[in-house]
Amino acid sequence: MDAVGPLPGWRRGGAGSEDNETSMDERTYTLLEFDKVIERMAERAATSLGRERLSALRCFSVPEDAERELAAVDESLQMLLRFGPPPFAGVTDVRGSLRSVRIGGTLSPESLVAVADFMQAVRRIRQFMERHGASWPSLTGAAQRLTPTRAVEEQIRHAIDVDGTVLDQASSALRRLRSERRAIQARVREVLDGFLRSHAKILQEPVVAMRGNSLCLPVRVEFKNQIRGIIRDYSASGATVFIEPQAVVEQNQRAERLAVEEEREIERILHELSQAVGGVADVCEENLEVVARLDSWFAKAEWARHEEAQRPTIRRDGVWRLRRARHPLLPRGEAVPLDMSLGESFRLLIITGPNTGGKTVTLKTVGLLTLLAMCGCFLPTQGPSEVAWCREICVDIGDEQSIEQSLSTFSSHMRNIVSMLQTAGEHSLVLLDELGAGTDPSEGAALAMAILDEFYARGSRVVATTHYPELKAYAFSHPSAMNASVEFDVDTLRPTYRLRMGVPGRSNALTIAARLGLPEAVIERARQGIADTDVQMEDLIAKMETARKEAERALQQAAQEQAQAQKLREDWERRTRDLDEQARQQQAAATAAAERILESARREAESVIQELRQLRAEVVKDHELVALRKRLEQARPEPGERAVSTPPAADVGALVPGTLVRVPSVGQKGEVLEVSADGRELVVQLGLLRMKVAAGEVEVLNRPAQAPKSTGVRRSAVKSVPLQMDVRGETVDEAVHRLDKYLDDAVVARLPRVTIIHGKGTGALRDGVRRFLSAHRHVSSWAPGGPGEGGDGATVVTLAL
Repeated sequence: MDAVGPLPGWRRGGAGSEDNETSMDERTYTLLEFDKVIERMAERAATSLGRERLSALRCFSVPEDAERELAAVDESLQMLLRFGPPPFAGVTDVRGSLRSVRIGGTLSPESLVAVADFMQAVRRIRQFMERHGASWPSLTGAAQRLTPTRAVEEQIRHAIDVDGTVLDQASSALRRLRSERRAIQARVREVLDGFLRSHAKILQEPVVAMRGNSLCLPVRVEFKNQIRGIIRDYSASGATVFIEPQAVVEQNQRAERLAVEEEREIERILHELSQAVGGVADVCEENLEVVARLDSWFAKAEWARHEEAQRPTIRRDGVWRLRRARHPLLPRGEAVPLDMSLGESFRLLIITGPNTGGKTVTLKTVGLLTLLAMCGCFLPTQGPSEVAWCREICVDIGDEQSIEQSLSTFSSHMRNIVSMLQTAGEHSLVLLDELGAGTDPSEGAALAMAILDEFYARGSRVVATTHYPELKAYAFSHPSAMNASVEFDVDTLRPTYRLRMGVPGRSNALTIAARLGLPEAVIERARQGIADTDVQMEDLIAKMETARKEAERALQQAAQEQAQAQKLREDWERRTRDLDEQARQQQAAATAAAERILESARREAESVIQELRQLRAEVVKDHELVALRKRLEQARPEPGERAVSTPPAADVGALVPGTLVRVPSVGQKGEVLEVSADGRELVVQLGLLRMKVAAGEVEVLNRPAQAPKSTGVRRSAVKSVPLQMDVRGETVDEAVHRLDKYLDDAVVARLPRVTIIHGKGTGALRDGVRRFLSAHRHVSSWAPGGPGEGGDGATVVTLAL
């Protein structure tokens, strides 16, 4: 079992450099809304165990564990798409029951049934994995760790019904006690029925009433002295007295004593079963862990299918490449896909643009998707994406000013950045929202550049948003920094939320003010108040934006033309395929018509040959019969198979018994049985027909390496298949697995009718077998067994041969 390797993510940690081990602050998960995404993912788990495991999900310690988890989720998604999820039905959290039996406790019947259901589910999950998971190593490894406990499961099933009732068969003592009590109750009922008939006039109504644990007669109060017994109760009106007749008092007391003994026996049985569960408690705990892991894998896979997510690649060199990524909490139809790269040619990404333009959403998307990848989850991207492994993600997002702590917005940002600088290093991702905001613009810009320089010196990867134009120039001049912006449509005054790499964002303040109606004179005075360098920067950005839009229009036009060309090509290829298919169908129809004509001629030839054989002693010679066959076969098309040329008369002696030949006059292949002394006549076995032909009238197909020792016809052995199959005592999955192979063998053996014996029982096995038969390709019809055939405990199947 150890050979299959550890399950992905079973333990925190693993192989890898200690410098690369994750140390993530819980505040990071909260700011990036990680738990909200995991909550949606946990809703797709089939069991409470899987939901609990997902709710506690956090990043793996080393990238190797995350990669193994991604591989397992990938396998689960493939199995989900091909075969559906494993049968998790019956899996409940039985950890409380296992803890109880470990300290010697006795479980209730309902708890024991839940444990048995869990054991059965484990067995079914393992069978499902073994049947479908051969090509998926992670799932196979998990299945091998599931240890069946069928003996304990059957022990519980033998003693307790599915509704929690302890069955009579649980023990011989319980069967005896219940049998005696039922006999006593039957005798009591007979006595009371006799009273109902003989004392009907003094009874309030002819029924037996239950008062406490006693069976009583409802006697009119004025006749209460006419029946000897014990008064158990009065009606609310006082007109009826409930009397337990003396004739049944002793019997009822005996029944009560038996009931007490029965309860003790049931308690003993439950304790014995609880001890049996305790013997396999460690195995069940391991199975619980494996089932929870499997459920979490398939929940991640189901979430990935719903979100159309793809498996990311985890890199160890600090490089991100996100292709059309979106935030998983945003509606799929509304989220604008994000294309972003970081860490390869630059390590600092400066995002600028107007408010409400989507800068903060971009930061959260990058951070959240990084967390998901490090937790072994697929990412909502529309292309192959790569995520760098981080030792930590430092996040400063949002306005965290606090009146109680006398912290302004600027102070709260600075406190977070100071904390980041204490831990950030080469394997850190730093997300900074509105860097340098909340103070004097010139000081804020200078401070922001100094902070970026410090993170760069530490080797960190940084994504920062800002409004400062100085940081746009910083990104142009810094060798490892890149500008980016979120697009804003000045015509509609609305953000498009598209991230444009390499292009700084314009503030658009003056343009927006002018479109909103601010007088031109005011706009012009404001423009004069802007520094020349800022004006030049804005003009440069405007020219770059115009050029980008023209390039995008050209690219869009080229894409449309390419799509049109592709459509024309597909139409041409489709028409070519249609013509080829039409020609193939016409050829097939012509071939079929020729075959029908040939078959008709062949049947007529066989009829004529049969008649001529009967008359050939009187009417025709053998060579005349051969000539007649030739004339009847003239309608046959030339065979595609090339035959070996017949040797000349001088070499006719090369034909020996065992040679495979073809007789063109009858269109059949056969084996040479005898050769005449002069080598000019042969006796050939053509199927069931033995025929004498001239050596020159055959085509040699194959010569044997040596003459056979016997000229007898060899027949292959036919596999013996029984006429009935017994599946009693098996589960539905086990039965249908064997039944499918049996039906295949029966069809090969040409059995027209077989019988499946499944018994009656609860009917679950019978119904499962018949559902399987109803959908089987070899089954023409089925019906319950008739008299002498097992009745409803068997099913008679008619096979389609």
